[in-house]
Amino acid sequence: MAVPEGGGVSRALTLAVLLALAPVAAGAQGEDADGSLTVAFDGISKREGVVLIALFDTKPAYDANTAPVRTFNLPASGGNFSVTVAGLRPGLYAVKSFHDRDANGKMNFNPLGMPLEPYGFSNNARAPFGPPSWRRAAFEVKPGGNGQTIRLR
Repeated sequence: MAVPEGGGVSRALTLAVLLALAPVAAGAQGEDADGSLTVAFDGISKREGVVLIALFDTKPAYDANTAPVRTFNLPASGGNFSVTVAGLRPGLYAVKSFHDRDANGKMNFNPLGMPLEPYGFSNNARAPFGPPSWRRAAFEVKPGGNGQTIRLR
């Protein structure tokens, strides 16, 4: 898939889409997988298309957009919504997501490589030129229930 040159955000979000369309990782992550995470999405103004989500548990995976712990492809027809992921080991995680309004399986960009569809990261992390760093997006999942709210912009 071609990625606009110089578009750090474009490249990250395009790769996140590819990952989000991959099969969901199977099963729990091990015996100590007693954490759960509820991710709520805000900013879904158009009730069309799908929201693609990738959950990462390491900086290398997050940076390279490879080996997400879980991926989701959820209909946006209900407007704002949340998803709960069970069976997570306590530790650091980060989420990449975007609202694929036309459900074409890829992020749409303008001629300058800027995203035309809303996107968001855990901690509502932002960066001026590309996706936020792992340090900005990472959050801790502890035993029991945990939550994140992501505003798609």
